[in-house]
Amino acid sequence: MKRRLMLFNVSVVVAGLAAAFLLALPLVRGLMYEEFTRRLDTSLALMTSSPQTIRENPQSFALLESQALQQSGQQMRVSIIGLDGNVLGDSTVDGSEEGENPFNSNHLDRPEIQQALKDGHGYHSRYSQSVGETFLYAATYIPGYFFVRAALPITELEDVMNRILLFLLASMVLGTAAACLIAMANSRRITRPLMALTSAAVKISGGDLGSRATVNGKHELGELARAFNQMADTTQKTIEELHRKHRQLQGVLQGMDDGVLAVSKGSLLLLNDRARELLEDPTLTEGSPLGGNLLQNRLLDLIRSAKRQGGPIRDTILCPGTPERILNVYAAPLNAGKSGEGTLAVISDVTEMRRLQQLRSEFVANVTHELKTPLTSIRGFIELLKSGDRDEETRRYFYDVLDIEAERLHHLIDDMLVLSQIENAKEDVSAVPCNVEQSLQSTIEQLRPMAEKSRVTLELSSEHDILVPCSPTRLQQMFRNLIENAIKYNKQNGRVTVTALRQRGMAVIRVADTGIGIPPEHLDRLFERFYRVDTSRSREIGGTGLGLSIVKHLAGLYNGDVSVESTPDIGSVFTVHLPLAANNKPAS
Repeated sequence: MKRRLMLFNVSVVVAGLAAAFLLALPLVRGLMYEEFTRRLDTSLALMTSSPQTIRENPQSFALLESQALQQSGQQMRVSIIGLDGNVLGDSTVDGSEEGENPFNSNHLDRPEIQQALKDGHGYHSRYSQSVGETFLYAATYIPGYFFVRAALPITELEDVMNRILLFLLASMVLGTAAACLIAMANSRRITRPLMALTSAAVKISGGDLGSRATVNGKHELGELARAFNQMADTTQKTIEELHRKHRQLQGVLQGMDDGVLAVSKGSLLLLNDRARELLEDPTLTEGSPLGGNLLQNRLLDLIRSAKRQGGPIRDTILCPGTPERILNVYAAPLNAGKSGEGTLAVISDVTEMRRLQQLRSEFVANVTHELKTPLTSIRGFIELLKSGDRDEETRRYFYDVLDIEAERLHHLIDDMLVLSQIENAKEDVSAVPCNVEQSLQSTIEQLRPMAEKSRVTLELSSEHDILVPCSPTRLQQMFRNLIENAIKYNKQNGRVTVTALRQRGMAVIRVADTGIGIPPEHLDRLFERFYRVDTSRSREIGGTGLGLSIVKHLAGLYNGDVSVESTPDIGSVFTVHLPLAANNKPAS
């Protein structure tokens, strides 16, 4: 530092001396060039006054003019150059700067000729190898005829400039010696506080925001040190606040269920993990371009539309696939009205919401239809009873039908209430370890009369002491729905086989029948509410269309699942998986 400061002081002195002479040097050179140029312009003006004379004999004209100028004390070379660059006349044969006969060279590319061709007059100075001197050339363009060029040696100018340069060099040497003595004294006084400031700045730039400069005194460097320390304090607080806000922003963005990204000129400024997930591209990072697939291209089009409109837009993107996804996109310019800013986009996956809306609509329609059917039947038979006197047998038949329809309506409402309770329950607080074998035995005994009436054989094969954490009532309800369906949709002299066993920490219960089976196209929707494979048969045997939906929701309530395998005209197998209880003691 000390050495650099000393060199700087010396350089300032040297630069000041050099500047003084360098400012005068161009002035002297300029004045002399003006004089030489004026002499050349005057000579050219006289020579070009009679272009016809030049045209008649260019070589003779050049020699005569050069001799006349020499007699007046001016050593001037005169050349007549054709429009094609060839020399038509020259006052000397061995005076060309190339050291050759001027009639054997082309001068069209000379700077003064090119400038004269463009502006009418051209000037240039260069060193002549043949003569050993530097010449100033001036050329005048006679449109349609030729160029007239004159040249003067500028040796006198070069001599003056050389003397000035020597004087400058001597002055600089003396000034440097004086500056060295002064700089050595000042550098010691200045470098110590500067080194302290430098050390503190290096530490801060390396991440040590708590570093400060220790410089005492009321001089300028002391003031600088105090200002530096204040700046460091402010910078430290600002950076810490920015880091805190950045962490908060990252936490908010990463915690959002919506995808958030900002784009500027097709490149990502920021994005969260949810945006990568929705755009199906985990490789997206800040700074990478957007538009790697059809979904991203569609999103980029919406972002550009928002930028062009200068305001927010909303749109929906359909993503083909299995299943199809529906994305809502909100795009708005950042700092609208300022060019070059980015655009913000918020992406929401509304697939599940749309599906639930559709299910709700279907549920309302199905409930309305299911309630309307028995109510219509009830009202119809009541009207028939009111319409006239009926014999006892007819009235009894009508009363039986009314009782059947009322019972169907009662079952439907009960099943809907049960399903609603299951859906709204996050967990069953009444769950206790239940014995699967005992629950199955109890359920089968309750349904045995129904099976005998339908000529269906019930069989049970279960491992002992299989315990699952469930409500006993709801566990039997699940088994009853499965076994009852297996009886209802079975064939004459059919069989229902129920098995229960432990498998990989789960209780596996299978209900297999030899019934009519289920076509493959219905399996995906089999557990939906009010969904029936055969509507007429279901209503004929009194089904509500909610039994399997109840089974599915009960299995989910206890962290299990239910699945089905079926072959038409051969039979179906419903399989329930439930987690085993932590202990092996059956419920009392």
